[in-house]
Amino acid sequence: MDLHACNCKNVTITEGIFGEVWVDNTDQTFTDPVPKIVKSYTMINTNKMEVIVITWGATIVSLKCPDKYGHPADIVLGFDNMKGYSNSVTNPFIGCILGRCANRIKNGHITIRGRDYELTKNDFNGKHHFHGGTNGFGRKVWDSYIAGCSVVMSYLSQDGEEGYPGAVLTTIRFKLTPDNKFDICMRATTSKPTIVNLSHGSMFNLAGHDAGEFELRKHKVLLNCDRWTFADYTDPVPTGAIRSVGGTVMDFRIPRILGEYMEKVPPGEGYDHNLCVIKSGQSGSSFIAKVWHVKSGRALEIYSNQRGVQFYTGGRLPPHIVPEFLYSYDLLEDIEETEENDVDNDEDDNEEETKIERHYKRITAVPKKLEFILGKHGARYKKYCAFSIQPQNYPNAIHYSHFPCSILYPGQVYYHDLTYKFEVHLANYM
Repeated sequence: MDLHACNCKNVTITEGIFGEVWVDNTDQTFTDPVPKIVKSYTMINTNKMEVIVITWGATIVSLKCPDKYGHPADIVLGFDNMKGYSNSVTNPFIGCILGRCANRIKNGHITIRGRDYELTKNDFNGKHHFHGGTNGFGRKVWDSYIAGCSVVMSYLSQDGEEGYPGAVLTTIRFKLTPDNKFDICMRATTSKPTIVNLSHGSMFNLAGHDAGEFELRKHKVLLNCDRWTFADYTDPVPTGAIRSVGGTVMDFRIPRILGEYMEKVPPGEGYDHNLCVIKSGQSGSSFIAKVWHVKSGRALEIYSNQRGVQFYTGGRLPPHIVPEFLYSYDLLEDIEETEENDVDNDEDDNEEETKIERHYKRITAVPKKLEFILGKHGARYKKYCAFSIQPQNYPNAIHYSHFPCSILYPGQVYYHDLTYKFEVHLANYM
């Protein structure tokens, strides 16, 4: 990561305090009354673009970008304070780093060099491992410092964390450039063979974070992908088959209006699928996607060196709340019975004994669907309120030899260079 050759006079960085969170000595959340400060970094360039990142999960809290009239708006989902970010129920990986392994691993089981490992099963149905586990990289407090016109964050994941083998040291560099590019450079090394697949979970609505489904459906989407990793609609984990996007709702090789395609995806939950990027043999970063909101003129281009990209349109927002106990018991009624003892009973002669019989019914608790997630400035985040484009390796790659290898070995360096490029279009030419 080159921290030199930067034009810092066009970008300012301000360090602040976002809040605090309670962690223990092993950096597990809410298990020991020890507060840890969560820092914030505000990056502003001369084009009225502003990005705020915090050390909780290396999260993008706010990203303000001007429209074609010069009016800036915050275009990423987020929360006002640490209470919102630290709630694992109402914050399903919004805006944070996704790791140690982004996306799903089937049944939370992996085998590396003949040894089996059981990972945390935290997918919405409790069957699969998802985005690094219950307390993955997105729910840790990262170390941080300012280097030139970049913000650098690092985190050391201990051997055995969330079931993964090996200690993994991860470093992320955030950099806002004068030409409205936001670079996220991710690097990782390990002490043992393990899985590393990092991405970022920012959710965008180019009309504004609070614009909702109505404006999201107006977005145009272009994806540089010609195939997709097939997954049955009843289970989002890829089966291993790779299919062409031609003639299907997965085909975004020419710009499509999002609202015309979302409802056509079985079973009507929109997109949450991995597509295969057209690489054409070139190394390094390549064009992944472009999204454009016509009314505001805001456009987002995404570049990455990864082979896959997860396209998600918020169909699982807000999440289900799964009860802590599957069954509970509710009191039906109190039935009072009076027994008169026999007159021949010398011990309890002429005495009455009253007994209360309690009858209960068993209640089966089912997951409860929230009406909305309370976001920044009172915004209500509902289904289809935003999209996320997450470049990464293919999901569940550890189980398929024909998928790109996801294992990182000691002595190797994992790297993922992700770039968000923001533009303003004054006319409709797509």
